[in-house]
Amino acid sequence: MIPGIGGRDPAAPRLPFWLLIGWVGLVLSASLYPFDWDWGRLLAGLRDGLPRLQAWTPPSRRDTVVNLLLYVPFGLLGALALDARGRGIGRIVWPVLGAAALSLAVEIAQHALPPRDPALSDWVFNTVSAAAGVGLAVVWRILPHSRFGVVRDPSTGRGTLDAGAALGVLVALWIAAHLAPFVPRLRPGRVSAALEASLALELSPSRVIAWFACYLVLAAGLRAAVRWRSFWSALLTATVASLGLRLLFVGQQLSPDEVLGALIALPTVALLGMGRLRWDPTPVFRVACLAVLAAGLWPTTATVADVGDTAWLPFAELAGAASDPGSLPAIERLFLGIGLAWLAWSSRTRRLAPLLIAFMVAALVEFLQQWVPGRLPDTTDLAALLIGAALVQAAPPSTRRP
Repeated sequence: MIPGIGGRDPAAPRLPFWLLIGWVGLVLSASLYPFDWDWGRLLAGLRDGLPRLQAWTPPSRRDTVVNLLLYVPFGLLGALALDARGRGIGRIVWPVLGAAALSLAVEIAQHALPPRDPALSDWVFNTVSAAAGVGLAVVWRILPHSRFGVVRDPSTGRGTLDAGAALGVLVALWIAAHLAPFVPRLRPGRVSAALEASLALELSPSRVIAWFACYLVLAAGLRAAVRWRSFWSALLTATVASLGLRLLFVGQQLSPDEVLGALIALPTVALLGMGRLRWDPTPVFRVACLAVLAAGLWPTTATVADVGDTAWLPFAELAGAASDPGSLPAIERLFLGIGLAWLAWSSRTRRLAPLLIAFMVAALVEFLQQWVPGRLPDTTDLAALLIGAALVQAAPPSTRRP
């Protein structure tokens, strides 16, 4: 078992290291796909002095977005991995240097891959991206907030979610998912047109199940934020507001998938006892994991020719690339991944650590999607879980509680 996963040893310094290794794996898979090596091209490039890395070529918008985002978790996790051992400026400098070295190695290796185009701009933006991640780690440490995680009762072993940094991140993602780009529809006719367009959307069972899991995470966040007597009124208000605001902002649509997912989630929340004075996050985590598994393996009507083979780039949709037609949009997937990591940290299981279970579920889904009709395996859900686990570990150690 990896130390620190699942809440048994939340202060274990090795967790950020293993998360960093996982993110490096995602970076390499995204940067070196399709792994069709031509070593003669690399040798020729080395003989010529790697000319494509000596001249600045203006990157495309997609490449700029990808390269500015891909190494942010590397810088964040690198700074956290050195936090327990590093001193002073080393915790800032070494992650940036490590990211620069990794990115340079990737750009050199891409000379052996005919479909890839190594560029100096990619290396520069990757280094800037890692520096931004280090900056996030520094800011996260100094902000006065409670631990992103769990307060555990030592007598029962049960945990209750802590309304600290986790709630802030999840609320920000939920608002962005339902209101972005934050331009209201000011005319009633546009609102009614948006409603008609929403009603015409096709129902997707996989997205219904995924939205069901999202509303479980939303309920857990509200349960951590409000008194238990106010929980149901807060949940019903948040649900109605979330659905209604879809119609009031430009670029938003009220999909039948979200409506049905929310309606299924409400009685499930009641069955899980989340409105009681004492409740256990572990059953909620288990149901959410089952929902993620079912949503990922539900077939769609898209054909293999429409979706391709595999999307190795995390959050490819944000960069304008192809995404899994049966999954939620990128921001909602990030919300669900971080929320699942938060629930895992507060849960307690016997044989395997909860966070490890969440990773295994996500990895199993992506592996099996190779044979599910109409689905596109990608690394987005794994990336979201890694980011959520990083935020767990990033909280100030002085506020951690057993």
